[in-house]
Amino acid sequence: MVGFNKSSIREKPASYFYTTQIDCPYHENTIDRNAKLLAQPFGFIITPHQLQHKKAFLFFQNTSKNLEGYFSTLQKNIIFVIGSTWESRNYPKEKFLQIAQQLQQNCLVVWGNQTEQQKAHWLAEQSEFIRVLPKLDLNDLKMVISHADLVIGNDTGPTHIAWGLNIPAIILFGCTPVSRVYQTATNKVLKSFSNVNPYKLNKNDDSIGTIAVSEVVNLARQLLFKSAE
Repeated sequence: MVGFNKSSIREKPASYFYTTQIDCPYHENTIDRNAKLLAQPFGFIITPHQLQHKKAFLFFQNTSKNLEGYFSTLQKNIIFVIGSTWESRNYPKEKFLQIAQQLQQNCLVVWGNQTEQQKAHWLAEQSEFIRVLPKLDLNDLKMVISHADLVIGNDTGPTHIAWGLNIPAIILFGCTPVSRVYQTATNKVLKSFSNVNPYKLNKNDDSIGTIAVSEVVNLARQLLFKSAE
């Protein structure tokens, strides 16, 4: 069994169950850590260059839902990921609204529970540029993100899918470390002012709300219209 050694893992007792132990500090980039965990036991290396220039993965099957109908051929299609594991990780819905109003593109909101659904409908009620997607399973979610021009969202699984599909993304961080993602020319992060201890996250840190809407909008415009420059 392969796993990280006790100096590279938060739950140190778990390391005693691994017959092959990998050394890679817990605070290092999550993707680099997992790449090393996969590659080292087999005697090969996955380089940063390979990760930066990977082919898209996380493929999906055709869906029976009419999701294509939500996408515009006249505007850029932006996915908003408004939820996450706990509330302090979430960018305020009022600021998502401001982003939509300033970008004036086709903004589609994904949601995973009743609270997020309520936020999504509130957003759609406030703006002609926002639409709420139906409830999605994992296959639907991958399909939707693969058709997007840009994903903007919190530090959570659906937003990270964009990296796997080589879709441009802006991930917003407050109380979680930016080392969880792999930044590329089109996959970017914006982080609040707070310092984060990756070994002990502060769930009361709601500093994500201090990220300026102008920062998000300016970066979004760069990613959306880069090819037109």
